[in-house]
Amino acid sequence: MDKRFNPLTPAEELQARRALADELAADPAMPIPIVIRKIRTTLRLTIAEYAKLCGVSARTLQDVEREESSPTLATADKLLRPLGLRLGAVPKPRQRQS
Repeated sequence: MDKRFNPLTPAEELQARRALADELAADPAMPIPIVIRKIRTTLRLTIAEYAKLCGVSARTLQDVEREESSPTLATADKLLRPLGLRLGAVPKPRQRQS
């Protein structure tokens, strides 16, 4: 757990996870780097802690979050797994013509 934060109670942690799930469900086309960062910060984990949890290197996670590199499908799947998420295809929203 990131030492900059006081620990959450189990009820507060559950509430934070539900709020995150609702936010991600509301915008399924959110870019992967933003989703990964939101998950990690909601769980209050450092880059090193989250990388270890996911089974990827800290450098890989850092590069993905900073959008310096694109993750492979396998890596993106590993990074989404702790919250029970998986990759999927979402159609682009159509722009309205006036």
